[in-house]
Amino acid sequence: MILITKVTKHGKLDDTVEKSYKNVISHLTEVNGAQVQNNLFGKQYDMTWVARIRGNQVADSVAFPQESVKNEELPELDVIQIRKHANRTDIYFASDREVNADELD
Repeated sequence: MILITKVTKHGKLDDTVEKSYKNVISHLTEVNGAQVQNNLFGKQYDMTWVARIRGNQVADSVAFPQESVKNEELPELDVIQIRKHANRTDIYFASDREVNADELD
């Protein structure tokens, strides 16, 4: 799994956003079900996961490595929430922004 952090560099005229990429080993678990998502995030998403990673980690988004694809070209998944524990970090992320009433059947 790749953790992606964004840093804004303030220039005299324009600001630029630079991304940094960090490969980590994680344990992934799917977090689905409307009630579970409401309890965790207060919102509903199409698909959500939690990545449990050793150590103190930060990320704005995550991606999964693919052979012959550069990090900059990988599809990014937005981080919803980060929870820090004594020796690990739980990073919750989703495949979409948020389900709204227009998308419900």
